[in-house]
Amino acid sequence: MTLDVGNRVRKARKSAGLTQNELAKKASSKQAVISDIENGRNKNSSALYDIAIATGVNPNWLLRGEGEMFENQSNTASSAYPDGDNFKIVPMDKVRRVPVLNYVQAGEFCEYFDDAIADMFELIIGDYPPHVHWIIIEGLSMTPDFNPGDLILVDPDTQPSPGDYVVAKKAGENAVTFKKWRPRGFDDEGIEYCELVPLNPDFPVIDSRHTPFTICGVAVERKHKLK
Repeated sequence: MTLDVGNRVRKARKSAGLTQNELAKKASSKQAVISDIENGRNKNSSALYDIAIATGVNPNWLLRGEGEMFENQSNTASSAYPDGDNFKIVPMDKVRRVPVLNYVQAGEFCEYFDDAIADMFELIIGDYPPHVHWIIIEGLSMTPDFNPGDLILVDPDTQPSPGDYVVAKKAGENAVTFKKWRPRGFDDEGIEYCELVPLNPDFPVIDSRHTPFTICGVAVERKHKLK
């Protein structure tokens, strides 16, 4: 008898010795989501992939009922990754869960690169450096191109080029800011400086000569908030 997805999730959870609440914490989800999936009320593919990783089972088995429960767990194995209503097969070593941070958390992450700072995680596919992370856009300084709730993927190992969007931390502040980076060369006193430029003209340009700041990373991808 072939198990439906809800029963596969229940079997995976019990094989890992987890309660619904414990599984929810490991999968960065909620107990109600786990309960709904197990009872057939929800088939969220992204949540299912996280559940597979959290319980150590084969994602192809959990998501589609294909293969064995514990096969293909090496880093060279392929896995079903959610892509809309379907799945695409990608190498498991290309799929990672990375932190999703607000501006205050990002300010701390800029110094320590500690995933424990995060409350949420998102999946990414590709060959990214070890410390990439998502940041949730806050405020209106980058409208209309970037709105509150949009996600940007930040690479702290990339050096900015003129016109890049960067995450920066002003001296003495805990939270980061998100702006366009503009080098300005040297001023009349021979001081090299740069600026953080908002897209919304109602907000001020930040000049490094007057407000020192550190670049925490460069935006390399984005997701738009749909609602």
